[in-house]
Amino acid sequence: MDRDHNFKLLLLFGAFLSLALLGGFSAVVVVLSIVLIFFFHELGHYLVARMSGMQVTEFFIGFGPRIFSFQRGETEYGLKAIPAGAYVRITGMTSLEDVDPAIENRTYRAQTYPKRLAVTLAGSATHFLLAFLLLIVIFITVGRPHPSIWEVGYVMPDSMADEIGVSEGDRILSVGGRQTEDFEIFRQIVMENPQRIVEVEIDREGKLLSRFGVIKERISVQGAAFFEELDFGDQIISIDGTPYSNWTDFAGVLADGSLHQVEVDKPGLGRKVLELGSKQLPDEEIAVRGFFGVSPRSSFQTLSFGESLPASGEEFAEISVASVEGLADFFSPESLTGFVRKTFTEDLKELDQSAESDDNRLLSIYGAARLGSAMLEDGANNFLWFLVLINVFVGIFNLVPLLPLDGGHVAIATYERLRSRKGKRYVADINKLIPVTWIVVTVLVGIGLIALYRDIVDLPNFG
Repeated sequence: MDRDHNFKLLLLFGAFLSLALLGGFSAVVVVLSIVLIFFFHELGHYLVARMSGMQVTEFFIGFGPRIFSFQRGETEYGLKAIPAGAYVRITGMTSLEDVDPAIENRTYRAQTYPKRLAVTLAGSATHFLLAFLLLIVIFITVGRPHPSIWEVGYVMPDSMADEIGVSEGDRILSVGGRQTEDFEIFRQIVMENPQRIVEVEIDREGKLLSRFGVIKERISVQGAAFFEELDFGDQIISIDGTPYSNWTDFAGVLADGSLHQVEVDKPGLGRKVLELGSKQLPDEEIAVRGFFGVSPRSSFQTLSFGESLPASGEEFAEISVASVEGLADFFSPESLTGFVRKTFTEDLKELDQSAESDDNRLLSIYGAARLGSAMLEDGANNFLWFLVLINVFVGIFNLVPLLPLDGGHVAIATYERLRSRKGKRYVADINKLIPVTWIVVTVLVGIGLIALYRDIVDLPNFG
């Protein structure tokens, strides 16, 4: 017996070691976090069932072969070999289960409607509580995006921002004496002033800096329309080997009607030399736009505990609505059939070109774990958001009123309560629901396998 126990323990250790070698430390953290989430889900069922006087015979983490267990009272606690969740066994969950008449009064099915409702809702309630608490932690420690303040998220190499020393995390307060509290205002100021020397005021961790530089320029949509070879956003580097100075001089050189060697920097494609010629070009105000070379990100504002409570409630409500809408959209007949059809009709090499194969499609447990791993590597804050989203989604999905989900038990208990009359309790015939339950299980397993297949051959890019 000890040898068998040690062998199972060795297998479990080997599984986590393999996971660490293949996915790194972050993958192990994600898997353990997901297991812990489902542990709390079952803990919710367990605690409410015990408080309601129901008999709970088993509480295990994992599934499959038992690694170890111990008995405390009438409940066996333990660990099983496959760390894919947890489960609690409550006596008499349906009318089909044979139970000793001596303990019938302690079965789930013998309890009042409020007690049964409390037990079945406890799992999802635990997910919602965890999500709410995590949101409070996020808002207190990291904060939430400020509605008006922005900061620099990325600095493009060789841009004006790079040349004057702008860094990620800086706040640009003004350009040319004009306040830039909003990124769109900043963008408009820059676009209107190509090739202008301006003063840029920067707030760097509370220290005020002043920098001077020339706003570079990019070809506008109207300017690019005059040349087939130019595209919106291109930057002119030189003409006939002479460094580019401004659009007016450039237009003057091309006005002779002959072809000239024009070096252009095309974003994402690098520099190219083009042969351009034109007799008349539009004015600078139309042909070019100023370009600074930064992208924005929100500036986070930490909240007090009191402020975090309503903020967490609002955020929780928004995520919940989005989760419900996402589930309804995916399980619509059109989306569901499209999800299956695309998997079996498209060439695997073309999957990433289909709109359905983007980051918004349904992920398997493997895909969710990979997403969580990527978010953890991006920072603890992102990983906490991942845990919030997982808890809300699982909590809502578990309330779908179909067996074997908790929502199915809620629906049965509610149906029986509505059919009961004058103190006589109505008991639903569970036998009639068995075919429907098998259909639900088959559909969910099928969707899970298809999602797993898609995640293996065409995992979305998590950045």
